[in-house]
Amino acid sequence: MSSTSGRQRSFFMTIRAVLFDFDMTLIDTSGALLANVNKIADHFGRPRCTRERLLEVIGYNSRDFWRVLLGDERPEYGEYYVEECAPYEAAMMTPAAGAVECVAELRALGVKVGCASNRIAPLRVIRVKHLEHLMDCVVGADAVARPKPAPDVLLRGAELLGCAPAEALYVGDTPIDVEAARRAGMRSVAVLASNSAETLNRAGAWRIVADLRGFVPLLKGEGLL
Repeated sequence: MSSTSGRQRSFFMTIRAVLFDFDMTLIDTSGALLANVNKIADHFGRPRCTRERLLEVIGYNSRDFWRVLLGDERPEYGEYYVEECAPYEAAMMTPAAGAVECVAELRALGVKVGCASNRIAPLRVIRVKHLEHLMDCVVGADAVARPKPAPDVLLRGAELLGCAPAEALYVGDTPIDVEAARRAGMRSVAVLASNSAETLNRAGAWRIVADLRGFVPLLKGEGLL
């Protein structure tokens, strides 16, 4: 599916680059994140989390993520995650529907592809999943001054891909992604992985697709490829 929300067709002739969010856009991380959050909650005596609640905060920066889900911002949460969860989480993650095929097709069409995420060191999981060869750049929140919704990771990604922000699209699944794209001067395409079409339209997404299997057809239909 796709949605234009009454917006006019793109004024772009073509695009040079596409940047993707990581969690729930390129990679389905919901199972791993839920297991990790509840492992941490159990260890520190905090209430456990549901998948529905988790999806509401996917994409938050790490400080806000822990504060919302566990009720405070103890540095011990992050330390425990790094030591006891991060080394094992990649095995519980899978590429999102259509992600590998979408990225491969974009590259075959001559479009530069990168990942720009609020996740710390997303390249680690991308390497474990043997997807590094499909990425022209990978930028995590640890590489910039401010996480999304600030535009820093997107602007750094565009810089590494050698294009102006207006020549790139950003693909994500949350209102935070849409806002970051707007602030970076990029159009945003949202996938229906963690938020409703209504929520993403209200946030200002330029277009919406059910999953990444619809992304390249969308761009072709818009005359961008």
